[in-house]
Amino acid sequence: MASFSSRQWIAISGSVIIFASLFYVNRQAPVSADKGPVAGGHVVNTAEDFTRVLDEAKKQIPADDQSAIDKMEQSLEGSTGDGRIQLLKTIISRYDSLGAIIPATYYAEKLASLRNSADLWYKAADRYYNASEVGDQQSRAVLIQKASECYTNSYKIDSTNLDTRVGMGKCLVEGSPNPMQGIAIIEGVLKKDSNNLNGQLALGELSVQSGQLDKAIYRFHRVLTIKPSFSDGYLFLADAYEKNGNKQGAVECLEKYSTFATDKKIKDEISTEIKRLKNDTITNK
Repeated sequence: MASFSSRQWIAISGSVIIFASLFYVNRQAPVSADKGPVAGGHVVNTAEDFTRVLDEAKKQIPADDQSAIDKMEQSLEGSTGDGRIQLLKTIISRYDSLGAIIPATYYAEKLASLRNSADLWYKAADRYYNASEVGDQQSRAVLIQKASECYTNSYKIDSTNLDTRVGMGKCLVEGSPNPMQGIAIIEGVLKKDSNNLNGQLALGELSVQSGQLDKAIYRFHRVLTIKPSFSDGYLFLADAYEKNGNKQGAVECLEKYSTFATDKKIKDEISTEIKRLKNDTITNK
């Protein structure tokens, strides 16, 4: 198993706020055909379980910071119109600055609901989906459900957005009794637009999850052909290469990614990873 994670590197690079422990490792929760996702034998109750997830996330925030945010949250009760919108944006920004993705997303969903914007629903959905990459299985299941609801709300307003369809497909793969239905949705998007970056990326990730590494490598190459400046694509490709035993390919991708990085800490960590891969290559010769 690779010692680094493309999701992990993406997290520290700022593309994704959360910090995943392993890249796309068997995140799918079992599903009850009549009641919804099941996690550890527990049928997910989205509203009830999300309250638990939200409360747990808030416990990780320094008391002084949370106290200041609590006051803003209390001010929401009497706010209306533009003042309410601005207050929601401030709360989201404050949580984001603390790396508190779940509370930030909760208020991003509230903002989307207030403005009923397809774009804001989509962004809230993406936040929930990204947040599902960490935490226990039960938390992942409920966050996938929340993401699915937000993608669906976005789709109801704008059914022409193919990226929304990709998101809906990913949620079905993660949390439905028939994951192939989700894959079919993503494949349908690519039939309409083979250059849809999110669709190619999603099928690449799913290929890694199922151990079809040659297919994953093909998909990630397509992603970089579509958008050569998509730096995170080199992380996904590096991860797939290493899992497939091509450490030299992984090194080359990380070296390419390093040219995009501006943060010294990130560059240092990538350099350490490259050295490890090169040492492994020499040792295994």
